[in-house]
Amino acid sequence: MNLYTEEEKRIFNFLYQQNCCLRCCFRFIGWRTLNCFEDPIKFAKHVRYIETKDISFNDEILCMACLGILQNKIQEQVITKIQAEIKKQNYDSGTFTCALTIPICISLRERFLRIQCATQLNLSENTLLDLKVKLQNVKDVWKWIMTPKIEQAIKKQVDLITPSPFLIEIILTYKSNEKECETLLKIYNELSNMGNKSKRKYDDNKFSKKNIETIMTKITDKEFSQHFKALSFETNNSILIENIMCSHSSIFIGGRYNKLSRELSQTPWFINGEKKMQTSVQDILCNPIADVTKAQSIKFLSSGREDVDVRNIYSGRPFAVELINPRLTKITEKLLSDLINKINLSSQQVQIVSNLKVLSRFDLKKLKEGENVKTKFYRALCICRNASKNVLSLEKLNNLKHLKIIQKTPMRVLHRRPLSPRERLIYEMRARWVKPQELKNLNISSEDANIFFILDIKTQAGTYVKEFVHGDFGRTKPSLCDILNVEIDIVALDVTGINLNWP
Repeated sequence: MNLYTEEEKRIFNFLYQQNCCLRCCFRFIGWRTLNCFEDPIKFAKHVRYIETKDISFNDEILCMACLGILQNKIQEQVITKIQAEIKKQNYDSGTFTCALTIPICISLRERFLRIQCATQLNLSENTLLDLKVKLQNVKDVWKWIMTPKIEQAIKKQVDLITPSPFLIEIILTYKSNEKECETLLKIYNELSNMGNKSKRKYDDNKFSKKNIETIMTKITDKEFSQHFKALSFETNNSILIENIMCSHSSIFIGGRYNKLSRELSQTPWFINGEKKMQTSVQDILCNPIADVTKAQSIKFLSSGREDVDVRNIYSGRPFAVELINPRLTKITEKLLSDLINKINLSSQQVQIVSNLKVLSRFDLKKLKEGENVKTKFYRALCICRNASKNVLSLEKLNNLKHLKIIQKTPMRVLHRRPLSPRERLIYEMRARWVKPQELKNLNISSEDANIFFILDIKTQAGTYVKEFVHGDFGRTKPSLCDILNVEIDIVALDVTGINLNWP
């Protein structure tokens, strides 16, 4: 300590006489020893700041400086509310981190007390500066005292290093906060002659921590003291525990799925607020995972998407589920395995075809980047409208490599995507006429064998394959119609591969 012991004692006693709690008395003179905050009465006697035997916490009198935040009564109320919230929400995390929000008017009160102390005790400017530098933050002191108590109450360990993904937010408010801050704004307006201009500047969030702290730096101690000495810092109203909020950071689970239906949207499909399909890929995959982990909500992420009438088969499409604020967070291999079985047994339309995995941020980044760099494989059943295999050779397609095409935004998605042409690459194609047995499986008459062919195609991500086949009224150039010089349409389409090493 840079202050003399006698000055420390004088400052300590002055603050105590101003109805500051013992903990605030210690933090004002810069004490950082945990003992002085755990048992301030014993410590005050030990360092001989106070000789009186009947010294008390002053807990019946609301602290002038912290408004009760560091007093036992409010602390016990906070712990009781935290216990109730944890029990209600039933989070399984073994660790936690705390975040405390306090009224900004406490900064005003601290400055007022510091100036009053210097004035009444006739302290030097250096001592006043020392007081300002050594003042311990009320939030820090609160955490030193409260963290062990919260640990014991909720049977979880605080994690300040990682920090813990489980956050407990304590929001404390004070009824007269705005009144006291309004006085500061009034001083600033008068001193700067800004009047209404300043009002407009701060109206949106004039009592924010940032605004008040900025103004405080622009007002000298003398100006502050002159205007605030007439203001009575009342302590009739106690701090209010406005809210205790618990939340766990998102957990991501991912894998690959096959979509085996041609009548299923990827995400819930609404038109004018009405759900058009009973379920979706998202519902089938995500709802069971969200239910098991007791997540507040979910976000469905995937490497691209297939249309309602397009299947996704073989190796499957990479997907991830963001579980927002999950309660069950200890994800085991058995739980993931059980989820796969549950989802696959619940639906014939969608099947998980890989192991599920808890994902890292790097995994998600790789999934997102893969949307632009991956290659994709499709199989299309095509029909020739005005030609047959007797007059049409498919070898022309088999010999084409690295074909560049220009695609304007398709008519079918123009209502939700901007009109912009883009270049895409068709890496290679393999075309063959449909075999008689395949026609039977497709319920197509053998008489039509001459007009159906199957096209396997490898493309750059983001290629509109349907439009490449039929041309989309000339919006894709060249299209299959242009290359073969016949009218071609697409009957069915499957995604057969997504070349992304994931998860």
